[in-house]
Amino acid sequence: MRFRFARTGDKLVAMGLLRSGEDREAKARLEDERRLRDEHPARRFEYHVLRVGTKARAEGQLNELGAKGWQLVQVIETDNHLAFYLEREVAEPAGVPGDATDS
Repeated sequence: MRFRFARTGDKLVAMGLLRSGEDREAKARLEDERRLRDEHPARRFEYHVLRVGTKARAEGQLNELGAKGWQLVQVIETDNHLAFYLEREVAEPAGVPGDATDS
């Protein structure tokens, strides 16, 4: 892909130039695929935040959540507490678009 440069304020920004109709078609196909994927994601997740004081022990609560399918994604320490961010995959009910039984 070739680029042309345009000035926006104090910055010089590279702007892609499409070379041919094939390039435009390929870009349009990718944008359509991305839109469809966003509208009907193959996997869905739900999220949970567990907040615990900095001196408290969280192993018991985390083990309990882990047994229910939650996975720890991130821990952040903020104003006198720890925030544990967890996620788990949500099973889609039968008959939902993208389900193998939906034909």
